[in-house]
Amino acid sequence: MGRALAVLGTGSGVGKSLLVTALSRWFARQGIRVAPFKAQNMSNHARVAGGGEIGAAQYYQALAAGVRPEVRMNPVLLKPEAETKSQVVVLGRMRPELARVPWKERRAHLWPVVEASLKALLAEYELVLIEGAGSPAEINLMDSDVTNLAVARAADAPVLLVADIDKGGAFAQLYGTWALVPETDRRRFLAFVLNKFRGDKGLLSPAPEVLWQRTGMAPAGVLPLMPHRLPDEDAPRLGFAAPGPARAAVVAYPYAANLDEFWPLDEFLGVRFVRDPAALSGAELVVLPGAKNVGAALDWLFQSGVADAIRAAAEKGVPVLGICGGLQVLGERVLDPLGLEFGGEKKGLGLLPVETVLEREKTVQQSRVRFSEVEVPFDFLSGVAFSGYEIHLGRTRATGEVRVVLPGGLGFQKGNVLGVYLHGIFEDEGVQKAWFGRRAKGLEATFEALADAVGEHLDTELLVALAERGQRARRPPPKARYLLLGGAKSGKSRLAVALARRLGGEAVTFIATARATDAEMEEKIRRHQVERPLSWRLVEAPRDPAAALRAAETPVVVLDCVSVWVANVLVEADEAALEKELAALIRAIKKLDKTLILVSNEVGMGVVPPSPLGRRYRDLLGVVNQRLARALDHVCLVVAGRPLVLKGVCPGEV
Repeated sequence: MGRALAVLGTGSGVGKSLLVTALSRWFARQGIRVAPFKAQNMSNHARVAGGGEIGAAQYYQALAAGVRPEVRMNPVLLKPEAETKSQVVVLGRMRPELARVPWKERRAHLWPVVEASLKALLAEYELVLIEGAGSPAEINLMDSDVTNLAVARAADAPVLLVADIDKGGAFAQLYGTWALVPETDRRRFLAFVLNKFRGDKGLLSPAPEVLWQRTGMAPAGVLPLMPHRLPDEDAPRLGFAAPGPARAAVVAYPYAANLDEFWPLDEFLGVRFVRDPAALSGAELVVLPGAKNVGAALDWLFQSGVADAIRAAAEKGVPVLGICGGLQVLGERVLDPLGLEFGGEKKGLGLLPVETVLEREKTVQQSRVRFSEVEVPFDFLSGVAFSGYEIHLGRTRATGEVRVVLPGGLGFQKGNVLGVYLHGIFEDEGVQKAWFGRRAKGLEATFEALADAVGEHLDTELLVALAERGQRARRPPPKARYLLLGGAKSGKSRLAVALARRLGGEAVTFIATARATDAEMEEKIRRHQVERPLSWRLVEAPRDPAAALRAAETPVVVLDCVSVWVANVLVEADEAALEKELAALIRAIKKLDKTLILVSNEVGMGVVPPSPLGRRYRDLLGVVNQRLARALDHVCLVVAGRPLVLKGVCPGEV
């Protein structure tokens, strides 16, 4: 079985898709056979893969990885049709019956498909890069999760958490995400990436290190805000606008689909997405893209005034191109007798004498067709063969005098208005040469640039460790020294174990100072042993903890507890011996190049001990705690399982 790495985000739009694309190419460069995986995607940008449709993001990620895109890489695709309605696509095929199942009840239907797809990819690939959706900390949706923590658990994957620092509040989002996920899942969160950074990286310190110490998530690097031509998963924009004025206007009506296909057009002419009638002014080409809900698109076009602006541009001779749903919009009417989208009939723009009837069966296929004779201004397409893909409901037929330019009712022209059913026309090299006289630079250059950015800006040694060793690849933070104080049963020892597990994983030395002097102590020691991982190295040091500290070889060391060691010294020796051992311990702490977690009792707030020895022990332990607090970086008082900051920072509560 291959390994997996989960790339989750603090929210939507933080750059998860882009980072997985970049990592897909970077790991492929290292000779690793890698596959992308997003259990459930919500997007109207889809591609045909193996006869079914998947989210465009996973399609591009597969191309970046150098592998064939397939439906298992995105087993569930939700395509929004209205504010509270989405088409449900499972393993590439539309499942209308699932659209009627309430959101939180869908998990029972979808999870078996997700899990089977994930396991199949893990069996066939060396590394599966899991992309999350939104945030894993959506506590209102955790019980129905099929795409974030549920997938990470199923693959036993470590988590690389991504935040968009360009929006502000990135460190709070990272910490808040970590704090809100269940305690059992926090151990997976091993590293974080700050994405879309602009400015002086020196201003970030010491925040990454503080976050590292608080959560155990190591900084994996800072990616700059990078120009690219890959589409955003949800928003109608192509990364960065081309320099100069955009000469092609793409109408971005509600539920516009497959806006990702216009990256070559952006390279040749520059694209602007239009939602205002005035924005069509000066365009050399008007494009109506696909539409997931043609009825909603038509309603918006007429209500916004954009319909009149499109007609006016057409009357002036501006070339108008409709693709798939855009072709249907250009016709005289669209009929939906089965109520698949809107029910009834919608009036079209009337720029092409055609009508469309929506049918139950959805066409999802790749096609290669050839233009017949095409009139001016699209005459350069005459005889050009091109490859594209169809994803649509319905068939379109002529109702008047119109030129059929593609076979099977796939393309129609009347003057300067052209409509085609095939997506991807601008991505075909034959069309590019005929239309623009040259080929587009293609996405390979983008994939390579993204991989270069990974190598330049991210900790690739850490990335490889995460991919190869999974959760064992935990990297301890820079040397940090903690003193956890608390009363009996306050949770201080449990917090120390949780902190050590988070910071050191399996590489922890546990220095125990207790002796089993009676049955009660034996039971207490046994309970503590059960709480600790068996892989930790145990060192029993009732006396001279400094020697045990100097001998520790792991990057994280726990000493539990100081108060028992003080009692041992007073019982076996005297105050002079305690002073000597304390001085040696403080010297060892100052020289220690490791993370240290000391546990001690705070006994000064309780009932006054009845015996002189008890009172002397209380006073001496108070002095020892004070001197240790001065020597350590972080001091916390644990009360009812909740750490209160006395100095530095505190780990999360237990």
